[in-house]
Amino acid sequence: MSSSTIRKALGAVKDQTSIGLAKVTSNIAPELDVLIVKATSHDDEPAEERHIREILHLTSGSRAHVAAAVAGCSRRLSRTRDYVVALKSLMLVHRLLADGDPSFHRELLHATRRGTRLLNLSDFRDEAHSGSWDHSAFVRTYALYLDQRLEFFLHERKQGSGSNASSSAKWPVTA
Repeated sequence: MSSSTIRKALGAVKDQTSIGLAKVTSNIAPELDVLIVKATSHDDEPAEERHIREILHLTSGSRAHVAAAVAGCSRRLSRTRDYVVALKSLMLVHRLLADGDPSFHRELLHATRRGTRLLNLSDFRDEAHSGSWDHSAFVRTYALYLDQRLEFFLHERKQGSGSNASSSAKWPVTA
């Protein structure tokens, strides 16, 4: 059995374990935690759009679900040493920032200021693949980009609207 086959099998086992744990241990939104694990799985395929759409739907208009989504993404990013999972997690955060509930921006910023290292992946290193230093560098750079875009967006909203910033403002997708 080749090492890539073993790695894929191990990734599938990790994902199934994470799904089982999410169903049992999640207090607020177990279905959301399961969807986050499914959207950020270890397989080399892109995340299924239906999982992302369901996450967007669950987080729309529910502060509890938004907080749970931030916690779930943070947990996924902090525990992984696989660039595929990290990249999918960052892409999910990007999608939630671009298309999700506006309160996701604030919750993400508050979580970061409370000490959650959600977008601080400066020490990320892929340990699941051999010779993946370039993937690790990309993950670190993408996380830094998202962090800086979030800070810029929130700063601009604060400057442009004063203390009565519009909660309906969307995060621009293009830089």
